Amino acid sequence: MADDQEISRLAAGIRRGSIVAAAGCGKTEQIALAVAISSRRRLILTHTHAGVDAITRRMKKYRVPNDKYRVDTIAGWCLRFAASFPQRSGITATVPTTTAEWDGVYSAGARLLDSGAVDGVLIASYGGCFVDEYQDCTVQQHQVVERLANLLPTCVFGDPMQAIFDFRNQQPVDWTTDVFPTFARAAELLTPWRWKRENNEELAEWLGAVRAGLERNNQIDLSSRPKCVTWKALPADAKLHQKTVVGQCLEAMDENDLGNLIVIGDSVSENRRSALGKKLAKQGFSNIEAVSCKTLHSAARTIDATTGVARLKLLLNFAAKCMTGADKAELNKAIDARQQGRRRGQTKFGFLFPAIDDVVATGGELAMLAFLQGMRDRPDAHLYRREMFYAMRDALQNKAARQLATLSDSVWDVQNRVRHAGRRLGDRSIGSTLLVKGLEFDRAIIVSSETMTNRDWYVALTRATKTMRIISISEKFTTN
Repeated sequence: MADDQEISRLAAGIRRGSIVAAAGCGKTEQIALAVAISSRRRLILTHTHAGVDAITRRMKKYRVPNDKYRVDTIAGWCLRFAASFPQRSGITATVPTTTAEWDGVYSAGARLLDSGAVDGVLIASYGGCFVDEYQDCTVQQHQVVERLANLLPTCVFGDPMQAIFDFRNQQPVDWTTDVFPTFARAAELLTPWRWKRENNEELAEWLGAVRAGLERNNQIDLSSRPKCVTWKALPADAKLHQKTVVGQCLEAMDENDLGNLIVIGDSVSENRRSALGKKLAKQGFSNIEAVSCKTLHSAARTIDATTGVARLKLLLNFAAKCMTGADKAELNKAIDARQQGRRRGQTKFGFLFPAIDDVVATGGELAMLAFLQGMRDRPDAHLYRREMFYAMRDALQNKAARQLATLSDSVWDVQNRVRHAGRRLGDRSIGSTLLVKGLEFDRAIIVSSETMTNRDWYVALTRATKTMRIISISEKFTTN
């Protein structure tokens, strides 16, 4: 295996190959360095707009000239090229929204590359291609990259141990049968820079041993953990789980001088993570939301379909899912009384009544904004689904400013901007393995669940640089 210092040069000169990069070992850094020493412009593909932004920032850090690279998502690159040559590619959906339509885009991209129509353009434009986060590829995306590699020197970067992406019925790429036969394993990044920077080599060494065990499907043995990792027994009675987790979160608040904190909870249930966030709202914990947050999109669709009091109550229901102190039941009664000409709730909710009346009368975006802001300003209100609340606020403002047809359209527009801009998390966050993948924190609390695979565990265990609290049934256990 090549030394880390040699890998950027290896990647820049490779004709076709793959570089495996364990978590925290400087993969993005190596891509930037490889581009910097490349003699010609490089095409860099990844999966998300946040990934595009991360790579671009790293290029700027190393002052790599803009004309030496182009960064794009695999989806965006395929769509742009296939739509530019519609007869050759046979593309049918140029504004894809469903999985089937996106699969059609990848098929169209592959057909275009097979046709030879763009060979000259690609060879003239680029001296090679790098593909990041290759473990997140679908088979259809892999087939496109395979064809690109027939034209351009191509090096793919990824980690089979972090392949936890939710493909929604799309088949993920298999490294043994798909990747390595096409892109031979050329090197592996092994230096754990994430922890070396924090002078926490004890944790880095332990994580390396855990990774080796997980690759062999061995059990996780927490009895050999370093001092910066603590363990708490998770009660056998599921009814006591939340109490245990909350207790660990409250204890961790005494360590705030050690930096930000992520709680990695149930990967399957958004509702359980939300319930935990609600319990810890007063302490400033907030849930990380998926960019395509189902609860947000559902709320927008139902609000679009209603007017008057029905719209107001849906807005109240949404607010109650984002914050404590909403007094939903009592405020609903006050709203009903007001529609009947009675004065119930005047003392407690009177300051909200102008916005309430405006929503009922007009259903307008500004009226709904005023109502949500009024709810947010209540003394007992503590947001625990902060991202979702502010996304709705931004969508209402965006709809009013751009005069979009529906709130649903505006939510999609706002969420697409989030994909590009990335997110800023608070000091105390709650998420799942999928939501924290690719992110780094100072401290982590990891809550074991029956659905966690060895890859989920590896992603969870490699998020924190300083300390970890692990809550599981026992100190030694086998993953799924």
